[in-house]
Order: sequence, then structure tokens, then C-alpha cells
Amino acid sequence: MGATRALAAYVTSHGFGHLNRTVAVLNRLPEDVPLIIRSAPDLFDHWRERLRRPAELLPHVSDAGAVNPPGNSADTDGPASLERAARVHAEAMGRIDEYTDELRSGAVAAVLCDATPVPLVAARRAGVPGFLLGNFTWADIYHPHAKKMGGDWPTFVRELHRCYRHATAIFRCAPHLSMAGLAPIVDVGMVVTPGRDRRGELRAGLGLSERDRIVYMYLGRYGQDDYEWGRIARLGALGIHFVGFHEAPASAGPVPNLHVVPASEWTGADLAASADVVVAKAGYGTVCEAIVAGTPMIHPPRTGFAEYRALALALKSWGGGVPASRRAFDRLRIERLLDRAFALEPGPPPFPADGASRVATHLAAICRGQPEGGRPLF
Repeated sequence: MGATRALAAYVTSHGFGHLNRTVAVLNRLPEDVPLIIRSAPDLFDHWRERLRRPAELLPHVSDAGAVNPPGNSADTDGPASLERAARVHAEAMGRIDEYTDELRSGAVAAVLCDATPVPLVAARRAGVPGFLLGNFTWADIYHPHAKKMGGDWPTFVRELHRCYRHATAIFRCAPHLSMAGLAPIVDVGMVVTPGRDRRGELRAGLGLSERDRIVYMYLGRYGQDDYEWGRIARLGALGIHFVGFHEAPASAGPVPNLHVVPASEWTGADLAASADVVVAKAGYGTVCEAIVAGTPMIHPPRTGFAEYRALALALKSWGGGVPASRRAFDRLRIERLLDRAFALEPGPPPFPADGASRVATHLAAICRGQPEGGRPLF
């Protein structure tokens, strides 16, 4: 058995959910395994906040994710998403020899990709095992938009499919889309970092009583001006308080029962575990954090994003999902939805919640050159 070699993790620049999912795996890697993280540079500070082990951070962008319409983080702009994705993909494939050479040095034992497919191509060319960590592919997301637009767009989606087929295996995270026909699939359950129940600390810090209700609310980082914030403010008279990472816009006026906590001290998972209800769009990380915390979640529909169906179904089967209409959510007419959510008692998670440990164990064995690293451990 030779020296332990590095894991190179490539993470999409689209959304913090991918970063949080991947960091759940990386934090479980033994520290003797060298770690290289390649992502968009504007995410480096967020990596430093979430990582609990040493890593080398290097810039890399090879996919573009989905584009939201201006002021709307719940819908997907299909044409804009495809146009940006095709441009970024072409630029990345133009550097495929560079990416391949980076992996041929012998210092990297395995590649882990969350959503982005181009590094899987480089890994195959370099003779390095490459694993996709995900619950969907961008080909899944783009397919309905490409089919609707026609022209050369279905060909672009097929090109992405070919890139994903370079994976040695897919660590399929629940809840998920099919992702069949691309590479061998290893179902790992949910990949999530469970939050800590810090509600006593939260209540003390915000000056709340035991009778007050706490709602973790995440509406996205933009598009908040059109919400009817006065409805949230009026719920303060009922002892309902909201916590999150973003203030209401100045145009909303005072919202004294909306409390902002620093991201450097709190994670979304901690807030989900410390709240009575979550109000947020259904993204992979938020859904899994709510499920493992046992905290009911109110969520709006998401138009044009294929992943939503799997996430909404998981929330429904778990028993803690409360779907809101677009009209109700956009106007923050959630009083009755909150009453429903407060009364729910969800069951146990519908999927295993130790996916991060499973994936980390397999990758560590490969990096250490152990025989069991070459075959599935679960």
C-alpha cells in the first residue's frame, strides 16, 4: 500500500445546496487524505465557513446551473439557462486537456463531482476514477426546456449525457431523479449534515419566551421586495417569530419579529433543527435538513426545475411537507399554512440519513490505496 493520495472535489457554482451537500462528505474524510476543492472563487469564503478540515481551494467553473427570472428564485428561465450553460460548457471543454493534465500528475487518487460533468471526462482521460455525487444531472434539468425550444438544444443535452457517462459510478442521493443509463448507480440515501438543536440558545439570544413559536424562513437572496412583509409583522402579535439570514427590504417597513442571525455562527441546518417550522423553497439541502430535524416545511411550487417533483414527493411521503400555492407564498399569506404545520408530527426520515459517511468511507479507501476501495462498500 503506497502513500495516501488526494481527493479532488469539483462543485458547481449553482447554489449553496451543492456546496453544503459536498461538504457533508468532505468533513467526514480522514485528515490524512489530502483534499483539493475546485469551485467558483466567490464560494471560497463559504467553504471556509463550512469546512472542518484542511483543504486546498482552487478556482474552477465548468457548469452554469439554472438561471432564475429576475426577482424570482423559485422558477427557472429555460432559454437563459440553456444559453449560459452551452457557453460555459463549450469554454470548459476547450480546456479539457488542461484539466486532464492536472489529474495526470499521480497525486490525485479520485475525483468527486457535484453536478458538473466536465471533470468526469478529464478523470476518465487521466485514468482516475471519477464519481458523480447528486440527485439529478443538468441534462435532466435542461431536457424539457431543450425539447420545447427545439433546434440544436436537444443535441446539447445529449452532449451532457455523454459527459456524465464518463463517471465510474454515481453516488445517487435521495430524494432523486432516475439518472439511469449513465453509469453504475450506488444509492447512498440522504447526504446531509444534521443540524444541532440550539433552540434554547436561540430563544435566549432573541429574548423569546418558551411560548413563542420560531419559524426558519429562507426566501432566497433576491426578489424579496414584492412580498407582503406586513403579514409577517402582524404574526408577531400571535407570538410567531421568524429567523433567517436576510433582512426584509427597507421598503417593507418595520418587521420586528424577523430576526437575522449571522451565517458565520449559524447554519441553515441548525436553524431547521432549532425551529418549529421551516418556510423555504424546496431545494435539496433545505429539504433534507428539515427531514432529519423532524421540522415541518412549508414550500411553494417551483416551475421549470425537474428536481422539485422528487423533493415535493419526499416531503409528502415523510408527512411533514405543507405545499403552498404560488399566490399564497408570493404574498406571504401563510397564516393557515403555519397552523397546519405547527400541528404536524412527521414520521422518521423516508431514506437513510448517513449517506455522507458512506461516500466518505469509500473515497477514503481509494485514496489510501486499500483493496476495498475498488468495490462498493454498501
